[in-house]
Amino acid sequence: MRFHLNLHNAHVDTKDEEGIELFDLSDARAQAIAGIRDFLAGEVRRAGKLDLHGHIDIMDDCGSLLETVQFHEAVNILR
Repeated sequence: MRFHLNLHNAHVDTKDEEGIELFDLSDARAQAIAGIRDFLAGEVRRAGKLDLHGHIDIMDDCGSLLETVQFHEAVNILR
């Protein structure tokens, strides 16, 4: 099944035009979490800030929203 992972935060609105072939929604969620972690790591390296207010919308090939994964779901902040 083809999934599209659209990233949204205060600075970026990225629509995944190509999509990715994955087995199921669980795999798409895991891919979204990995993508969020990569994105946040880049933001920390670039700006030294960690903004957890974004999300990734997981869409099917017809454009229907299947699930939203919030940035804060992808990390565990230890204090």
